[in-house]
This record gives sequence, structure tokens and C-alpha cells, in this order.
Amino acid sequence: MHPRAAAVLAALSLTLLAATGCAAEVKGTATADPNATQEASDPTTTSRKPPASTANSKPATPTKPQQQGAVKIGTKKKANGLEICGVLKAADIEAATGGKSSADGGCIHTTTGPSAVITQIVTVPDIADQDGEKKQIEIGGNTAWQVAAGKEDCQVTVILTDDPTVITSAFSVSVLAIDDLDTCATALKLATEGFNRIPNA
Repeated sequence: MHPRAAAVLAALSLTLLAATGCAAEVKGTATADPNATQEASDPTTTSRKPPASTANSKPATPTKPQQQGAVKIGTKKKANGLEICGVLKAADIEAATGGKSSADGGCIHTTTGPSAVITQIVTVPDIADQDGEKKQIEIGGNTAWQVAAGKEDCQVTVILTDDPTVITSAFSVSVLAIDDLDTCATALKLATEGFNRIPNA
């Protein structure tokens, strides 16, 4: 069994055991202690602290994550209204990896022959805070980034638009290989395929 799967099963088993132990039935009736002293309730006193003033509190304003370097847009794409996990289909995944995909659409595809996990998503261009070797490239005249966390783990993210009102302004593909697979070349091929499929603005 895979170590990660074993750990998940062990944690789940402990959770179920704890829940079963807490659910044991206790027989009997509850009675008040006759020697207990009841304090008189005084409506003018309370042990609660007054709530902190919220006069100066303001709701957090969502901000776009910091990008890595300057952004070039050669082809402005439609970013609003896209199905965030539906740009690529199983046939695209299979053509790029040479394997068999277990799903037709969706954010996560697992393949066999070679074994890999591919994720796709229309997302925020969060590049600067990612760990790995970063390389700025272009797809369709637009700025893109390749982030390689290792030989078996690579992500390619391409910017779809420079419209400041669009939050999810990037398309990202990540490839995590279990078998031998050129993850960065595969991620680039899939990100390019997805970019070309997204309508122009």
C-alpha cells in the first residue's frame, strides 16, 4: 500500500474509534446536588466582557497575488465565465501523456501507462510565492511561467488577460509523474492546448 494512503487510513481508523468511544450510553438519571449553593442572579452584573469595538474594523478587500516579473499580453483571452476545470478533456490528457485518463473533464486527471496526476484550473496568477525553479516563457504571445519543483513535478501557468477587474486571469496545468515522464514538456503542451481553446476576448 502507498505510504500516503496508509497514513490516511490510519487517521480515519483513529477518528472512528474515538467517535465510537464517545458514543457509549451511560444509564441513570441526573439529579441536582442538594448541598450546592445557588447564586442569586443580578441583572446589573455580568462576568462577560463587553465585545471589542468594531467601529474601525473593515472587511478585507481581496487582492490579486503578486506575479513574477512583467506581464505581456499578445492575445487577450476571455477569462470570465469559463468552466474553471473544464478547459481540457480526457482526449487532450491522453494525447499529451500517451496514457489512459480516468476522467472526462474535471480539475484532476489520473493516468496509467505512464502513471501521472494532471491538474488543470482557471485561477489567479500566483507565481511569486511558489517553490521551485521558475522560468518565464511565452504561450501565444502571452507571459507564462514554468515552475519545476523537481523532475517529477512541474507546473505551467499562462496569463489570459491583463484586465485588472478579472481575478482568475490565468490558466494553469500541473503534472506530477509517478512513472518516467517529461513533466515540464507535458505541462507546456497541455497549457498551450488549453490556451488555444479558450476564446479570444
